[in-house]
Amino acid sequence: MREPPLGQRIHAVLVTQGRDAAVALAREAGQPDLFDRINAVAAEEPSPSFLHSALCAMSLPVRRPADDCAPIIRQDGQYTLAITPKPILRPVDGKQRLEVLGVPYGSLPRLILIHVMTEAVRTKSRQILLGTSFTDWMRRMGFRTVSYGPRGSATLIRQQLDRLLACEWMIRWDGEDARGTKEFGIKEIKLTSEYVGSDARNGAFMREIILTDGFFEHLRQHAVPLNENAIRQLRESATALDLYTWLAYRLPRISGKRPAVLSWQQLAAHFGNEGSNIRKFRQTVRDAWERQVSGVYPEARAEFDTAMIRLHASPAPLQRTLTPGFKLVAAPETAPKTTDADGTPVAAATPDTATGLMKALRSRLDPAMARMWLVDCSFAEVDGEWVLLAPTPFVANWLRQHFESELRGAGAEQRVNGVVTVAVRPR
Repeated sequence: MREPPLGQRIHAVLVTQGRDAAVALAREAGQPDLFDRINAVAAEEPSPSFLHSALCAMSLPVRRPADDCAPIIRQDGQYTLAITPKPILRPVDGKQRLEVLGVPYGSLPRLILIHVMTEAVRTKSRQILLGTSFTDWMRRMGFRTVSYGPRGSATLIRQQLDRLLACEWMIRWDGEDARGTKEFGIKEIKLTSEYVGSDARNGAFMREIILTDGFFEHLRQHAVPLNENAIRQLRESATALDLYTWLAYRLPRISGKRPAVLSWQQLAAHFGNEGSNIRKFRQTVRDAWERQVSGVYPEARAEFDTAMIRLHASPAPLQRTLTPGFKLVAAPETAPKTTDADGTPVAAATPDTATGLMKALRSRLDPAMARMWLVDCSFAEVDGEWVLLAPTPFVANWLRQHFESELRGAGAEQRVNGVVTVAVRPR
């Protein structure tokens, strides 16, 4: 592979040589603020956010289209996504009229979608309230001052939110079987068919959204994990957000030693560029990778050459690699005991117990959370106690802190002795 991008080089220097050396490299490259973004993400434990896989693979417009009332159409291999703005009733001059608000665009609707879908996965509920908690989230995302004037941040977010809520979504799949028969499938999905709200005179607003059953269930099965800390650092760039979420979706799904290869025309179709100015599009994406995304997703292995794009198998954003300063504590590789403390023979553990524990644990978790945190995890009996072995210290610590009651319930269901603990798998 070629030399790593600037963001990853600064991150590597920060980890191996320390802050001063990383600051010096960023200044030498003329990107002193890039160090601040990288350091902000590296210094915090990853915080999970989620986005539907279809929106990771196929994005919203970066800027307002010339005709913002026309449907958005995006393609990703066998899949096509269409987002259509629908007319809604709104008061105009004292009368209720049908009005098309247009398609959402820019970085704000991307941030809104991530927040809405994260709340749905986190709470396991279709009901999402965007009020005080949304304002808190805006501040957490870096909008330190939430302004309410005609061009204030809250007003702009409300406008983009209302555009999102008025859209309908359609996903089409096209394929061909071994006999050459054309196959297709169409699924219509609406983000919500029911929402209420209020708009205060000072510009403050509230929206209570109830996600449709179809969208909620689809999201639970197709939620892609992201790092909220990285999203915060990319919040002002729609292109950087698109590139980050696309890589978070694609890279962990690549298997084997051979990279996935794409042309710039294929990537433009994902991002909706439509090939109108490939040279400008290529430069914009390469800049976003070099100076933004690579620094907040240092595990990502990708090459954005002038001729093509190569994607290599990489861990998901939340599966952070070990950095200096962490102590690795491994579970001992000890054979299971065959007698108890009094020397009485006990039944040997069977693979069925480990399988049962994993099945019981998964049943207590939301599918998206199970896919994200239990990948590469397994149960084993160590010194007569059942242990959930995790691939890294970070994953082990997260499981201990957030899934304690679920682990206890899985152990009780399978009637195992003692408390199910968590440890790092031996290397």
